[in-house]
Amino acid sequence: MRKIYRTISLMVLCSLALLNLSSCEKAGTELSDLMIIQGIGIDVAKEGYKITVEILNNEQSGSPSGDSSAENKTKIYNAAGDSVASALMKLTTKSGNKPFYAQNRVIVLGEATAQRNLTDVLDFFERNYDSRASQLICVAKDRKAEDIIRAKLLTDTVKSKILEKMLESSYEQSLVPRVRIVDAINTIKDDTTYLCIPAVAVQNNGANQDFTLEGCALFDKDESFCMYLSTDDARGLAFLDNNIREGFISADLPNGQKATFVIVKGKTHYQIIKENGKLHYKLRIDLVCDLEEVGGAEFFSTDDDFMEKIKGAAGASVAQLAENTLITLQSEHGGDGIRYGRRLYLYDNNEYEKLKSNWEKEFKNSLTSLKVQVTIRRIGEETFHSKK
Repeated sequence: MRKIYRTISLMVLCSLALLNLSSCEKAGTELSDLMIIQGIGIDVAKEGYKITVEILNNEQSGSPSGDSSAENKTKIYNAAGDSVASALMKLTTKSGNKPFYAQNRVIVLGEATAQRNLTDVLDFFERNYDSRASQLICVAKDRKAEDIIRAKLLTDTVKSKILEKMLESSYEQSLVPRVRIVDAINTIKDDTTYLCIPAVAVQNNGANQDFTLEGCALFDKDESFCMYLSTDDARGLAFLDNNIREGFISADLPNGQKATFVIVKGKTHYQIIKENGKLHYKLRIDLVCDLEEVGGAEFFSTDDDFMEKIKGAAGASVAQLAENTLITLQSEHGGDGIRYGRRLYLYDNNEYEKLKSNWEKEFKNSLTSLKVQVTIRRIGEETFHSKK
């Protein structure tokens, strides 16, 4: 009897498995039937939006000959519609294939698109089932997104892959924040934080072009474009927002020469107090660095006095960079791109609730004091402390 029950149970389980497999929407879908999107550029058009996409060339990918020329590796398509979703859906009429968003690497917002409400632009990517929340976002500074997607790069690989790597590498070097769909949406939902999105451009390199990093675009809490932050101001964000990863510091020495340090790790500590009716943020930035290069007559010097001088120079350089960024953010067109409001929420929620409705004014009137502590881990082949 038990054997009969086991046999019946096994048959039922096999039937359920077959039913589940047969219900898969994309089961049996051929690669050649999909438009595998790698990069999406969004520009403003008369009827709404113009979409430019870079897709993998499925014919080339499956070709036995393995032709590796750039024009064969990818294809570029355009479509326009009264919304981002409708424009993307119209891509099917251009290629005959269904758009597949799961492998998209980057979304580029054209200059004019950045002037519009970001929610309208990004809503499709948050809702679409195939769209990944980890797609990177950037702004095409002073140009159309199509210019970025169609850039004539020297390399023969997928252009959107190169752009994605540049943005990721820049984030790892503490040059710009990394902004994914999920990051943008979460920041937009925040009551006080301004969104900073990396800005990119293309520059001519002979007959070819290269991608370049152009700082950040700053958007207010109502998703409206405010201003561009310079490359130096964008670097300062990492130190003020406790987003220090790796990178470098160039410092002026007392002897008129320069020293260059590589950041190994860093952390920004915060204390918030209220003085004379104003918020006062006390920041301590701790950095661990390797000394990469130093000029001047003290080229090989390792004595304590000299090392203290170059550590002080490195700290002063970081402090100046962060202070300049803060001045820009607290200017007329700036705003809280360093999450001061969010930190007040975590530090003193009652005070935050009192101030959040007038946060733009509170942020611009807030005070900041900076202290930078630099530890030099290595000065070359040996550690600094190895000779002691």
